[in-house]
Amino acid sequence: MKPIYQLLIFILSIIVLSCSSGKKISDPLINDIWALEFIKGVDYQPGTDSSERPVIEINSKEDKVTGNTGCNSMNGKVVVENNQIEFSNMAITKKFCENSIEQNFLISLGMANNFKIEKMKLFLYQDDEQIMIFQKID
Repeated sequence: MKPIYQLLIFILSIIVLSCSSGKKISDPLINDIWALEFIKGVDYQPGTDSSERPVIEINSKEDKVTGNTGCNSMNGKVVVENNQIEFSNMAITKKFCENSIEQNFLISLGMANNFKIEKMKLFLYQDDEQIMIFQKID
């Protein structure tokens, strides 16, 4: 009977290991609120109204991103695995704002495919090109 128990334990171990190997692994620090500082080569200077500053809140456990484009509220999907990131299915409200960077902001988020976090800053890249920098704000 002992070999049967050993075989059973071996099979259960393989099942447990194979189920856990599909888990997403990402930097837990990404799950935070981030305010835009830099976009495509230009330091971002918000106006006097702090609501004009684009902000994202990432929840990688639920594959969810929410925030503000600097004009409209937004939400969508974000998939984070290791240092890879993908923003998709963005929905925004339809308020009109003059001189907004909203379009550039949303296009840049859609281009991002990897990231790093250093010194409370989130750096978004398209391949090797740095396209956005966010500062942790909460």
